Amino acid sequence: MLVVAALTPDTFEIELLDENIEPIDFEKGYDLIGITAMTQQAKRAFEISDAFRKKGATTIIGGIHATVLPEEAKQYADSVVVGEAEDTWPQVISDFLKKKMKPFYESKTEIDLSTTPFPRYDLLKEKHYNTIWIQTTRGCPHDCEFCAATRVFGKKYRHKSIKQVVEEVCYVKEHFKNSRIAFSDDNLFVDRSFSKLLLREITPLNIRFHAQSDISIAEDDELLRMLVKSGCSFVLVGFESISEDSLKGMDRANWKYRHLSKYSEHIKKIQSMGIGILGAFIVGLDNDDASIFPRLVDFVVDHNLFETQVTISTPLPGTRLRERLDREGRLLQTDWDNYTFSEVNFIPKKMSVEELEAGFVQTYRSIDEKMGYLKKFEYFKNIQRDLLRYDREVFRN
Repeated sequence: MLVVAALTPDTFEIELLDENIEPIDFEKGYDLIGITAMTQQAKRAFEISDAFRKKGATTIIGGIHATVLPEEAKQYADSVVVGEAEDTWPQVISDFLKKKMKPFYESKTEIDLSTTPFPRYDLLKEKHYNTIWIQTTRGCPHDCEFCAATRVFGKKYRHKSIKQVVEEVCYVKEHFKNSRIAFSDDNLFVDRSFSKLLLREITPLNIRFHAQSDISIAEDDELLRMLVKSGCSFVLVGFESISEDSLKGMDRANWKYRHLSKYSEHIKKIQSMGIGILGAFIVGLDNDDASIFPRLVDFVVDHNLFETQVTISTPLPGTRLRERLDREGRLLQTDWDNYTFSEVNFIPKKMSVEELEAGFVQTYRSIDEKMGYLKKFEYFKNIQRDLLRYDREVFRN
Protein backbone atom coordinates (compact mmCIF):
# COMPACT_ATOMS: atom_id res chain seq x y z
CA MET A 1 0.00 0.00 0.00
CA LEU A 2 2.93 2.34 0.58
CA VAL A 3 3.95 1.91 -3.06
CA VAL A 4 0.39 2.51 -4.22
CA ALA A 5 0.36 5.71 -2.17
CA ALA A 6 3.63 6.77 -3.80
CA LEU A 7 2.06 6.22 -7.24
CA THR A 8 -0.84 8.52 -6.37
CA PRO A 9 -0.59 12.21 -7.42
CA ASP A 10 0.14 14.81 -4.74
CA THR A 11 -3.25 16.41 -5.41
CA PHE A 12 -4.83 13.55 -3.44
CA GLU A 13 -4.98 13.66 0.34
CA ILE A 14 -4.05 10.15 1.49
CA GLU A 15 -4.77 8.27 4.69
CA LEU A 16 -3.44 4.80 5.43
CA LEU A 17 -5.71 2.71 7.65
CA ASP A 18 -4.55 -0.59 9.16
CA GLU A 19 -7.35 -2.40 10.95
CA ASN A 20 -4.79 -4.58 12.73
CA ILE A 21 -3.97 -1.62 14.96
CA GLU A 22 -6.77 0.94 14.58
CA PRO A 23 -10.54 1.07 14.01
CA ILE A 24 -12.02 2.30 10.74
CA ASP A 25 -14.31 5.33 10.88
CA PHE A 26 -17.03 4.38 8.42
CA GLU A 27 -18.72 7.74 8.93
CA LYS A 28 -15.78 9.65 7.45
CA GLY A 29 -16.15 10.68 3.83
CA TYR A 30 -13.68 9.36 1.29
CA ASP A 31 -13.76 9.59 -2.50
CA LEU A 32 -11.57 6.60 -3.33
CA ILE A 33 -10.93 3.53 -1.18
CA GLY A 34 -8.12 1.08 -2.00
CA ILE A 35 -8.15 -2.23 -0.10
CA THR A 36 -5.57 -5.00 -0.01
CA ALA A 37 -6.08 -8.36 1.67
CA MET A 38 -4.67 -11.82 2.01
CA THR A 39 -7.05 -14.77 1.88
CA GLN A 40 -7.81 -14.91 5.61
CA GLN A 41 -8.69 -11.20 5.44
CA ALA A 42 -10.79 -11.39 2.25
CA LYS A 43 -14.22 -11.65 3.89
CA ARG A 44 -13.49 -8.57 6.04
CA ALA A 45 -12.13 -6.72 2.98
CA PHE A 46 -15.42 -7.34 1.18
CA GLU A 47 -17.38 -6.05 4.18
CA ILE A 48 -15.28 -2.86 4.28
CA SER A 49 -15.75 -2.32 0.56
CA ASP A 50 -19.52 -2.79 0.79
CA ALA A 51 -19.78 -0.36 3.72
CA PHE A 52 -17.93 2.42 1.88
CA ARG A 53 -19.79 1.84 -1.40
CA LYS A 54 -23.03 2.44 0.45
CA LYS A 55 -21.56 5.81 1.49
CA GLY A 56 -20.92 6.68 -2.16
CA ALA A 57 -17.17 6.03 -2.30
CA THR A 58 -15.48 4.27 -5.21
CA THR A 59 -13.77 1.10 -3.98
CA ILE A 60 -10.91 -0.90 -5.45
CA ILE A 61 -9.61 -4.24 -4.17
CA GLY A 62 -6.14 -5.59 -4.95
CA GLY A 63 -3.56 -7.84 -3.36
CA ILE A 64 -2.78 -11.51 -3.64
CA HIS A 65 -6.29 -12.87 -2.99
CA ALA A 66 -7.97 -10.55 -5.50
CA THR A 67 -5.24 -11.32 -8.03
CA VAL A 68 -5.97 -15.06 -8.03
CA LEU A 69 -9.77 -14.69 -7.61
CA PRO A 70 -10.63 -11.41 -9.38
CA GLU A 71 -14.20 -12.36 -10.31
CA GLU A 72 -15.05 -13.02 -6.66
CA ALA A 73 -13.53 -9.71 -5.55
CA LYS A 74 -15.44 -7.81 -8.25
CA GLN A 75 -18.74 -8.77 -6.57
CA TYR A 76 -17.82 -6.47 -3.68
CA ALA A 77 -15.88 -3.62 -5.31
CA ASP A 78 -16.16 -1.20 -8.19
CA SER A 79 -12.82 -2.33 -9.61
CA VAL A 80 -10.19 -5.01 -9.05
CA VAL A 81 -6.44 -4.61 -9.56
CA VAL A 82 -4.90 -7.88 -10.73
CA GLY A 83 -1.16 -8.24 -10.16
CA GLU A 84 1.38 -5.51 -9.54
CA ALA A 85 0.26 -1.91 -9.11
CA GLU A 86 3.11 0.01 -10.76
CA ASP A 87 1.74 -0.34 -14.29
CA THR A 88 -1.97 -0.30 -13.38
CA TRP A 89 -2.50 2.31 -10.66
CA PRO A 90 -1.76 5.38 -12.85
CA GLN A 91 -4.53 4.20 -15.21
CA VAL A 92 -6.84 3.63 -12.23
CA ILE A 93 -6.33 7.24 -11.10
CA SER A 94 -6.81 8.59 -14.61
CA ASP A 95 -10.08 6.68 -15.08
CA PHE A 96 -11.31 7.67 -11.62
CA LEU A 97 -10.83 11.35 -12.39
CA LYS A 98 -12.72 10.85 -15.67
CA LYS A 99 -15.41 8.85 -13.83
CA LYS A 100 -14.89 5.99 -16.28
CA MET A 101 -13.71 3.16 -14.04
CA LYS A 102 -13.10 -0.25 -15.61
CA PRO A 103 -14.07 -3.45 -13.76
CA PHE A 104 -10.53 -4.90 -13.93
CA TYR A 105 -7.02 -3.50 -14.20
CA GLU A 106 -4.50 -6.23 -14.96
CA SER A 107 -0.73 -5.92 -14.85
CA LYS A 108 0.61 -7.17 -18.17
CA THR A 109 4.34 -7.24 -17.46
CA GLU A 110 6.74 -8.13 -14.66
CA ILE A 111 7.69 -4.78 -13.18
CA ASP A 112 11.27 -3.55 -13.37
CA LEU A 113 11.73 -2.85 -9.66
CA SER A 114 14.49 -0.32 -10.34
CA THR A 115 11.69 1.97 -11.57
CA THR A 116 9.34 1.50 -8.60
CA PRO A 117 8.83 4.66 -6.50
CA PHE A 118 10.08 5.24 -2.97
CA PRO A 119 7.37 3.86 -0.62
CA ARG A 120 5.40 6.37 1.50
CA TYR A 121 6.88 5.29 4.84
CA ASP A 122 5.81 8.66 6.23
CA LEU A 123 2.22 7.32 6.35
CA LEU A 124 3.31 4.87 9.07
CA LYS A 125 4.73 7.53 11.37
CA GLU A 126 1.96 7.61 13.97
CA LYS A 127 1.26 3.87 14.01
CA HIS A 128 4.14 2.72 16.26
CA TYR A 129 5.03 -0.47 14.41
CA ASN A 130 7.77 -2.45 16.15
CA THR A 131 8.91 -3.76 12.75
CA ILE A 132 9.15 -1.84 9.48
CA TRP A 133 9.23 -4.05 6.39
CA ILE A 134 11.36 -3.31 3.33
CA GLN A 135 10.91 -5.16 0.03
CA THR A 136 13.93 -5.57 -2.22
CA THR A 137 12.87 -8.38 -4.57
CA ARG A 138 9.90 -10.09 -6.20
CA GLY A 139 9.58 -13.44 -7.92
CA CYS A 140 10.51 -16.96 -6.83
CA PRO A 141 12.00 -19.77 -8.95
CA HIS A 142 11.06 -22.65 -6.60
CA ASP A 143 7.28 -22.89 -7.28
CA CYS A 144 6.34 -24.83 -4.14
CA GLU A 145 2.99 -26.60 -4.26
CA PHE A 146 1.57 -24.76 -1.23
CA CYS A 147 2.67 -21.23 -2.29
CA ALA A 148 1.18 -18.77 -4.80
CA ALA A 149 4.25 -16.49 -5.01
CA THR A 150 5.52 -17.94 -8.28
CA ARG A 151 2.10 -17.65 -9.92
CA VAL A 152 1.53 -14.09 -8.74
CA PHE A 153 5.05 -12.63 -9.12
CA GLY A 154 6.58 -15.03 -11.64
CA LYS A 155 9.65 -17.29 -11.58
CA LYS A 156 12.08 -14.55 -12.53
CA TYR A 157 13.95 -13.08 -9.58
CA ARG A 158 13.76 -9.27 -9.81
CA HIS A 159 15.28 -6.72 -7.46
CA LYS A 160 15.55 -3.01 -6.79
CA SER A 161 18.87 -1.26 -7.21
CA ILE A 162 21.24 -1.28 -4.24
CA LYS A 163 20.90 2.52 -4.10
CA GLN A 164 17.11 2.27 -3.73
CA VAL A 165 17.32 -0.23 -0.88
CA VAL A 166 20.00 1.70 0.99
CA GLU A 167 17.92 4.89 0.76
CA GLU A 168 14.93 3.06 2.22
CA VAL A 169 17.00 1.58 5.03
CA CYS A 170 18.44 5.00 5.87
CA TYR A 171 14.98 6.59 5.92
CA VAL A 172 13.53 3.89 8.17
CA LYS A 173 16.52 4.04 10.51
CA GLU A 174 16.19 7.81 10.86
CA HIS A 175 12.42 8.04 11.26
CA PHE A 176 11.59 4.82 13.15
CA LYS A 177 14.28 4.70 15.81
CA ASN A 178 12.39 2.20 18.01
CA SER A 179 11.51 -0.18 15.20
CA ARG A 180 13.40 -3.17 13.85
CA ILE A 181 14.01 -3.48 10.10
CA ALA A 182 12.82 -6.64 8.34
CA PHE A 183 13.22 -7.61 4.71
CA SER A 184 9.93 -8.99 3.40
CA ASP A 185 11.34 -10.92 0.43
CA ASP A 186 10.42 -14.61 0.26
CA ASN A 187 14.15 -15.29 -0.06
CA LEU A 188 16.58 -12.38 0.14
CA PHE A 189 19.58 -14.50 -0.85
CA VAL A 190 18.65 -16.18 -4.15
CA ASP A 191 20.92 -13.84 -6.14
CA ARG A 192 24.11 -14.05 -4.07
CA SER A 193 25.96 -11.31 -5.93
CA PHE A 194 23.10 -8.86 -5.29
CA SER A 195 22.78 -9.98 -1.67
CA LYS A 196 26.47 -9.50 -0.93
CA LEU A 197 26.55 -6.06 -2.52
CA LEU A 198 23.54 -5.08 -0.42
CA LEU A 199 25.03 -6.42 2.81
CA ARG A 200 28.30 -4.62 2.12
CA GLU A 201 26.45 -1.31 1.68
CA ILE A 202 24.26 -1.58 4.77
CA THR A 203 27.06 -2.77 7.10
CA PRO A 204 28.25 0.79 7.96
CA LEU A 205 24.66 1.84 8.79
CA ASN A 206 24.72 0.02 12.15
CA ILE A 207 21.24 -1.52 11.98
CA ARG A 208 19.65 -4.71 13.32
CA PHE A 209 17.46 -6.64 10.91
CA HIS A 210 16.02 -10.04 10.05
CA ALA A 211 15.24 -11.66 6.73
CA GLN A 212 13.88 -14.80 5.07
CA SER A 213 16.15 -17.35 3.46
CA ASP A 214 16.68 -20.98 2.58
CA ILE A 215 19.07 -23.29 4.41
CA SER A 216 21.72 -23.17 1.66
CA ILE A 217 23.19 -19.94 3.03
CA ALA A 218 25.15 -22.26 5.34
CA GLU A 219 27.21 -23.29 2.30
CA ASP A 220 28.49 -19.75 1.74
CA ASP A 221 30.98 -18.77 4.46
CA GLU A 222 31.50 -15.31 3.02
CA LEU A 223 27.76 -14.61 3.06
CA LEU A 224 27.43 -15.76 6.68
CA ARG A 225 30.27 -13.50 7.78
CA MET A 226 28.69 -10.59 5.94
CA LEU A 227 25.32 -11.28 7.53
CA VAL A 228 26.86 -11.11 10.99
CA LYS A 229 28.77 -7.90 10.27
CA SER A 230 25.75 -6.18 8.66
CA GLY A 231 23.53 -6.69 11.72
CA CYS A 232 21.39 -9.73 10.90
CA SER A 233 20.00 -11.14 14.14
CA PHE A 234 17.98 -14.03 12.74
CA VAL A 235 16.70 -15.55 9.50
CA LEU A 236 13.41 -17.30 8.84
CA VAL A 237 14.11 -20.57 7.03
CA GLY A 238 11.30 -22.54 5.41
CA PHE A 239 12.23 -26.13 6.28
CA GLU A 240 8.57 -27.10 5.63
CA SER A 241 9.01 -30.68 6.85
CA ILE A 242 11.45 -33.13 8.41
CA SER A 243 9.88 -36.02 6.49
CA GLU A 244 11.50 -37.26 3.27
CA ASP A 245 8.17 -38.45 1.89
CA SER A 246 6.49 -35.11 2.60
CA LEU A 247 9.24 -33.10 0.91
CA LYS A 248 9.25 -35.20 -2.27
CA GLY A 249 7.48 -33.26 -4.99
CA MET A 250 6.83 -30.21 -2.82
CA ASP A 251 8.68 -28.01 -5.31
CA ARG A 252 9.15 -28.83 -8.98
CA ALA A 253 12.93 -29.32 -8.72
CA ASN A 254 12.78 -31.25 -5.41
CA TRP A 255 15.15 -28.62 -4.01
CA LYS A 256 13.95 -28.92 -0.41
CA TYR A 257 14.00 -32.72 -0.49
CA ARG A 258 17.60 -32.71 -1.73
CA HIS A 259 18.67 -30.46 1.17
CA LEU A 260 16.93 -32.42 3.96
CA SER A 261 20.02 -34.50 4.77
CA LYS A 262 21.97 -31.27 5.44
CA TYR A 263 19.44 -29.67 7.79
CA SER A 264 21.28 -30.58 11.00
CA GLU A 265 24.79 -29.51 10.01
CA HIS A 266 23.53 -26.35 8.33
CA ILE A 267 21.45 -25.28 11.34
CA LYS A 268 24.42 -25.77 13.63
CA LYS A 269 26.72 -23.80 11.35
CA ILE A 270 24.39 -20.81 10.89
CA GLN A 271 23.54 -20.53 14.56
CA SER A 272 27.17 -20.97 15.59
CA MET A 273 27.80 -17.66 13.84
CA GLY A 274 25.33 -15.96 16.20
CA ILE A 275 22.52 -15.83 13.65
CA GLY A 276 19.34 -17.36 15.05
CA ILE A 277 17.08 -19.49 12.88
CA LEU A 278 13.31 -19.11 12.96
CA GLY A 279 12.34 -22.50 11.58
CA ALA A 280 9.09 -22.65 9.60
CA PHE A 281 7.33 -26.04 9.36
CA ILE A 282 4.07 -27.29 7.86
CA VAL A 283 2.06 -30.13 9.40
CA GLY A 284 -0.79 -32.05 7.79
CA LEU A 285 1.02 -32.81 4.54
CA ASP A 286 -0.22 -35.90 2.74
CA ASN A 287 2.51 -38.18 4.09
CA ASP A 288 2.17 -36.92 7.66
CA ASP A 289 0.56 -39.17 10.24
CA ALA A 290 0.19 -38.43 13.96
CA SER A 291 3.83 -39.35 14.57
CA ILE A 292 4.97 -36.15 12.85
CA PHE A 293 4.13 -34.01 15.90
CA PRO A 294 6.48 -35.53 18.52
CA ARG A 295 9.17 -35.96 15.85
CA LEU A 296 8.97 -32.27 15.00
CA VAL A 297 9.12 -31.28 18.67
CA ASP A 298 12.27 -33.38 19.13
CA PHE A 299 13.86 -31.86 16.03
CA VAL A 300 13.24 -28.29 17.20
CA VAL A 301 14.49 -28.96 20.74
CA ASP A 302 17.52 -31.01 19.67
CA HIS A 303 18.62 -28.29 17.24
CA ASN A 304 18.02 -25.38 19.65
CA LEU A 305 16.12 -23.36 17.06
CA PHE A 306 15.95 -19.67 17.95
CA GLU A 307 12.20 -19.60 17.24
CA THR A 308 9.66 -21.90 15.58
CA GLN A 309 6.71 -21.27 13.31
CA VAL A 310 4.42 -24.25 12.78
CA THR A 311 1.45 -23.95 10.43
CA ILE A 312 -1.22 -26.32 9.20
CA SER A 313 -1.07 -27.11 5.48
CA THR A 314 -3.44 -24.56 3.92
CA PRO A 315 -4.86 -24.86 0.37
CA LEU A 316 -4.69 -21.19 -0.59
CA PRO A 317 -6.32 -20.01 -3.81
CA GLY A 318 -3.86 -19.86 -6.68
CA THR A 319 -1.73 -22.75 -5.42
CA ARG A 320 -1.14 -26.13 -7.02
CA LEU A 321 -2.03 -27.64 -3.64
CA ARG A 322 -5.56 -26.26 -3.79
CA GLU A 323 -6.03 -27.39 -7.38
CA ARG A 324 -4.94 -30.94 -6.49
CA LEU A 325 -7.09 -31.19 -3.36
CA ASP A 326 -10.05 -29.89 -5.35
CA ARG A 327 -9.53 -32.59 -7.99
CA GLU A 328 -9.37 -35.20 -5.22
CA GLY A 329 -12.57 -33.89 -3.58
CA ARG A 330 -10.77 -33.15 -0.31
CA LEU A 331 -11.51 -29.44 0.18
CA LEU A 332 -13.76 -28.58 3.12
CA GLN A 333 -16.40 -25.89 2.63
CA THR A 334 -14.93 -23.35 5.03
CA ASP A 335 -15.00 -19.54 4.88
CA TRP A 336 -11.91 -17.57 3.86
CA ASP A 337 -11.53 -16.26 7.40
CA ASN A 338 -10.75 -19.86 8.38
CA TYR A 339 -7.54 -19.71 6.30
CA THR A 340 -5.36 -18.58 9.21
CA PHE A 341 -2.79 -21.42 8.89
CA SER A 342 -3.92 -22.68 12.30
CA GLU A 343 -7.19 -24.29 11.16
CA VAL A 344 -7.95 -27.24 8.89
CA ASN A 345 -9.62 -26.60 5.53
CA PHE A 346 -9.20 -30.00 3.88
CA ILE A 347 -9.47 -33.74 4.59
CA PRO A 348 -6.03 -35.08 5.63
CA LYS A 349 -4.83 -38.39 4.21
CA LYS A 350 -3.28 -40.15 7.21
CA MET A 351 -5.12 -38.66 10.18
CA SER A 352 -8.47 -37.12 10.97
CA VAL A 353 -9.23 -33.40 11.02
CA GLU A 354 -9.47 -33.61 14.81
CA GLU A 355 -6.09 -35.36 15.12
CA LEU A 356 -4.44 -32.70 12.97
CA GLU A 357 -5.93 -29.84 14.99
CA ALA A 358 -5.02 -31.43 18.33
CA GLY A 359 -1.51 -32.38 17.17
CA PHE A 360 -0.87 -28.84 15.95
CA VAL A 361 -1.80 -27.32 19.33
CA GLN A 362 0.17 -29.93 21.26
CA THR A 363 3.27 -29.32 19.13
CA TYR A 364 3.42 -25.69 20.23
CA ARG A 365 2.76 -26.61 23.85
CA SER A 366 5.47 -29.27 23.87
CA ILE A 367 8.07 -27.01 22.25
CA ASP A 368 7.29 -24.36 24.84
CA GLU A 369 7.58 -26.84 27.72
CA LYS A 370 10.77 -28.56 26.55
CA MET A 371 12.55 -25.52 25.19
CA GLY A 372 11.85 -22.67 27.57
CA TYR A 373 13.29 -19.18 27.32
CA LEU A 374 16.10 -19.88 29.80
CA LYS A 375 17.38 -22.92 27.88
CA LYS A 376 17.40 -20.96 24.65
CA PHE A 377 19.05 -17.97 26.31
CA GLU A 378 21.80 -20.17 27.75
CA TYR A 379 22.46 -21.82 24.37
CA PHE A 380 22.86 -18.55 22.48
CA LYS A 381 24.77 -16.92 25.34
CA ASN A 382 27.37 -19.69 25.07
CA ILE A 383 27.59 -19.13 21.32
CA GLN A 384 28.21 -15.42 21.84
CA ARG A 385 30.86 -16.20 24.46
CA ASP A 386 32.66 -18.52 22.02
CA LEU A 387 32.49 -15.90 19.26
CA LEU A 388 33.97 -13.24 21.53
CA ARG A 389 36.76 -15.62 22.58
CA TYR A 390 37.49 -16.35 18.90
CA ASP A 391 37.56 -12.62 18.04
CA ARG A 392 40.05 -11.95 20.84
CA GLU A 393 42.31 -14.77 19.64
CA VAL A 394 42.25 -13.46 16.05
CA PHE A 395 42.98 -9.93 17.25
CA ARG A 396 45.83 -11.15 19.49
CA ASN A 397 47.43 -13.10 16.62
